[in-house]
Amino acid sequence: MTKRIPALLLAFCLLLSLAACGSEAAQPSAEPTPEPTPSAPALPAGSYSFSEAAMGGAFTVEWELELREDGTYTIIEHNPFMGDLSYEGEYTVDADGVVTTLPFEGEPPMAEFFEADKSCKWTLDGENCKPVNYVESGDAPAEEGGLAGIKYAANSEAQVLDIHLPEGEGPFPVIVLVHGGGFLFGDQAMPIIQPVIDAGTAAGWAVVSVDYRKSGETAFPAALADVKAAVRFVRANAEQYGFDAERLAIWGESAGAYLALMTALTPEVAELNGDVTENLECSSAVSALVDFYGPVEFWTMDAEYAALGREDTNFATSESFESKFLGFPVGEDEAATYASYWGSYTDALPADFALSAWIQVGDADQNVPYTQSMNFAERLGALLGEDRVSFSIIEGAAHEDAQFYTEENLAAVLEFLSGAIG
Repeated sequence: MTKRIPALLLAFCLLLSLAACGSEAAQPSAEPTPEPTPSAPALPAGSYSFSEAAMGGAFTVEWELELREDGTYTIIEHNPFMGDLSYEGEYTVDADGVVTTLPFEGEPPMAEFFEADKSCKWTLDGENCKPVNYVESGDAPAEEGGLAGIKYAANSEAQVLDIHLPEGEGPFPVIVLVHGGGFLFGDQAMPIIQPVIDAGTAAGWAVVSVDYRKSGETAFPAALADVKAAVRFVRANAEQYGFDAERLAIWGESAGAYLALMTALTPEVAELNGDVTENLECSSAVSALVDFYGPVEFWTMDAEYAALGREDTNFATSESFESKFLGFPVGEDEAATYASYWGSYTDALPADFALSAWIQVGDADQNVPYTQSMNFAERLGALLGEDRVSFSIIEGAAHEDAQFYTEENLAAVLEFLSGAIG
């Protein structure tokens, strides 16, 4: 018995030692110190300003950007022709301090530095701001091959065009492309028409993008005379550039659509050639027309919006784009206003006149009543035959809406033109 006691004590000590080891092993290991989370950039609340040299420096638009601590913004555009316009929404700021004003509700600004979804990136410098996409006048890259800024007439610096040729050997069918901008803004390289240029050249068309005199320089019919002269230039220089002079279409958006349809429907009205005398031996006739949301009949625009339930328009006043384009208030002289309407010249159409037309508009257009396009399509169909006019309304689309410029829609327009011209 006495010999067993030391053995029991030894076993007991061993058990205590193992228990202690187990207890130490069970102790949780120390947690690693977490990396500090980078703090989000502070919101640069404050007021900032920017001066835009619009229309190649012809006039200045002042912009105010108000950024608030709650992440909301107000942009105010002080436009000498359109008045004060405001846009509101939310903004973000990235690690480099670049502010993005997120899309807002309502019509997009005319300024080209906004994205298609109406967002805009801004850099801040003291009390000043500048849109990331803003291009100073004269800073745009030159077109490769020297096909940009080609003069088609000698009356004005605005009478230039850019030629975009597809790959392969000509002669190529031609789209004469006319930009919009209220007859007051824009040029032949506006971002909104770039999808048409890209889709057209990819489909084998030469695209001739045209600039023209604006209402700040001279009045009707100058801009129309310019577009007619551009079509004559295409015919006169077909061999040099590889154009097929017998396969011409004209495509316009907004104010450019008005100029396009007037060109297409008045091929032999001499007084509408205005003061432009270049290449008068050539015809300005085309075989097909594309009209994206164009104004058509200026005299009825206020009444058409009123019929749609909107009473706040001012097309008849001296302040409207249309009045500035004509050189007098639209509502002041009905007879003079109708000198700008295609229907006033149908008796001058040649006996063998033929035209195919694609007319498309959105029913949420707040710049031009969509009924202008509806009425135009109906009357043109009666003149040409309904089978020669394709008319459609894009539900929910606004003026200059991105839905007009999707790959699917542009492919449908180009297929129509190919069928019309052959």
